[in-house]
Amino acid sequence: MDRLIEFLFEKLIPFLLKLIGSILLLTILLQIFVRFIMVHPFSWTEELSRFSFIWFCFLGSAYALKKNLHLGIDYFYKKAAPATRRKMDMFIHLIILFFGFLLCYYGTIMTQISSFQKSPILRLQMSYMYMVLPITGSFFLLFSGYRLYQIIRKK
Repeated sequence: MDRLIEFLFEKLIPFLLKLIGSILLLTILLQIFVRFIMVHPFSWTEELSRFSFIWFCFLGSAYALKKNLHLGIDYFYKKAAPATRRKMDMFIHLIILFFGFLLCYYGTIMTQISSFQKSPILRLQMSYMYMVLPITGSFFLLFSGYRLYQIIRKK
């Protein structure tokens, strides 16, 4: 399990974030260049950058969860006793597990519903955009479940 978590969060997700971030940056730069220099903008760059941004944000949130980079107020956490901290960590990861389950469940429903819709300009199935919901939810479930297991096992 350690190797799977390490592969996903140290190799696959950072690679995808770099790839999608590059696509996002290049499409926005192309849009700016074409709009102001050539005065005739491409219509597809806005839609591709929107899709890239959505994927980048969701995958980035999964990566931030693993690296513990999400914004948090830890004033009370730092003042708490170790046993209380452990309970707080368990509670937090249970909430994240629940949220990951919701992302998977409703994301799968949204992906199925949107499989017959096409994006207006690129003509891609909208399910490709919504597919990031269950994927991110799976990452949340995997990492939070593993972290919860580590907390319980540590005692």
